[in-house]
Amino acid sequence: MQIGDPITQKKMSDALIKEARGLGLYHSITDNGAGGLSSSVGEMAREAGGCVVHLDKVPLKYPGLAPWEIWVSESQERMTLAVPPESVAAFYELMKRRGVEATVIGEFTETGKCQVFYEGRPAVDLDLEFLHEGLPKKVFLSCEDPSGKTELLFPAPQEQTNSLLNLLSRYNLCDQSFITHQFDHEVQGGSVLKPLQGKGRVCAPATITRPVLSSKKGVVLSQGINPRYSDVDAYRMAACAIDTAIRHVVAAGGSLEHLALLDNFCWCDARNPVRLRQLKDAARACYDYATAFGTPFISGKDSMFNDFRGYDENGQPVTLSIPPTLLISSIGVMEDVSLAVSLDVKMPGDLVYVIGTTGNEMAGSEYLAYVNEESQSQFVGKNVPEVNAVRARLDYQSLTTAIQKRLVASALGVGLGGLGVALAKAAIAGQLGMDIDLSRVKIAEGVVRNDFLLFSESQSRFVVTVDSRKCQAFEKIMTDVPHACVGSVLREPDFEMKGLNGQRIVNTDVAQLTSAYRKTFAGW
Repeated sequence: MQIGDPITQKKMSDALIKEARGLGLYHSITDNGAGGLSSSVGEMAREAGGCVVHLDKVPLKYPGLAPWEIWVSESQERMTLAVPPESVAAFYELMKRRGVEATVIGEFTETGKCQVFYEGRPAVDLDLEFLHEGLPKKVFLSCEDPSGKTELLFPAPQEQTNSLLNLLSRYNLCDQSFITHQFDHEVQGGSVLKPLQGKGRVCAPATITRPVLSSKKGVVLSQGINPRYSDVDAYRMAACAIDTAIRHVVAAGGSLEHLALLDNFCWCDARNPVRLRQLKDAARACYDYATAFGTPFISGKDSMFNDFRGYDENGQPVTLSIPPTLLISSIGVMEDVSLAVSLDVKMPGDLVYVIGTTGNEMAGSEYLAYVNEESQSQFVGKNVPEVNAVRARLDYQSLTTAIQKRLVASALGVGLGGLGVALAKAAIAGQLGMDIDLSRVKIAEGVVRNDFLLFSESQSRFVVTVDSRKCQAFEKIMTDVPHACVGSVLREPDFEMKGLNGQRIVNTDVAQLTSAYRKTFAGW
């Protein structure tokens, strides 16, 4: 098993990226990941036209490795570089000064062959054409999931306070600060928006760091992941993950103009026709939405075949698989970190806005999972949130304009748990109350229940607060954006919401919300 060494990794990456690259000491570089040297050297040799490698020159962590083990080992913190002969001495000298081990193990050629030797004896001698194109292509079959999706037929609770409090205590939504506290998130004093925000210390979906303290520029990071959606529609699951990762960056003050994505596929048996179809759908969504948003994928990783096949306590065969999962990470550059916006409500009297349209999109939602657990049901639903990238892009650009004009006091993308959880977290973070009328929210056809209005996970939405003195300027920018002023921030700790018919559906206070949010991992 590979054992990571972050200190070695940091020294190596700093020496290579911060110094050697700028000095022009190498022509190309790739990491030693899956397949080790066989993959990294083999891929680079394809570009060069050939290679010769001497395995006995490769530094080993353990003695006695066979040539094939050296060739395919996936030991961590290793990079393969193409260094021109005239730069080798300077490269060696730099790596020595930085405490980074460097070794010449061969050279790139134009022979059209991958030739590998060990103690002078040939270990590999393959034509590059055969190495890269010689494997016959396999044909896989895919098909849609034949199982039907059920309608949501459970009765709507008249009062939603308990549902909101219970959702705030769920693993995916509750306070996870015990994890944050285990890591140095100050990043050498450069953190601008930290992982925990506001007086109430709520876990934030986006952070901003200023890597060069003499510059106003910052790096904004976020992510999106919604594996339950893949139970119904893997295409929409991937689209939602992309939209979520982008949405959180925009809420923090980033923009679509300087934003890129990374994908991390964690999948199950792709030889299963249904799972393969889901994988194809997710990959197709990655292309469709990355191009629609203008946010390129710059890197990624996959982990396939996450399945267990064995036997249960009665000796019967059993198969366990993870749900098809896609994590999307987003990274952007902010020109001025002073424009950063945190999620916590700031001042009593600030107006609360909901940006975006709420639809009847409950399939795969956190609320539906909660209902199933409480009622021991298996409702799935049919309507996974759909992302309208054209509409979202326009809305995101408008919000970015408002933020750049310093009209926004706080902003939070609406995600898991819907409007109810987003509004509650903003209040917890600011430790201020709210008076909310959800009947003002822009809704799509089919939203006829208060619980669906409160907990739908429709995408591309925000909860935003604005100083009342700036509301006219804010609303002017939002003229062509679906938005509604739904209430105000209170000095008192009361947290109340009215539903579709104007009747009160949530009646609690910030202390109860905070307690529900923190109790799950209290003491960890």
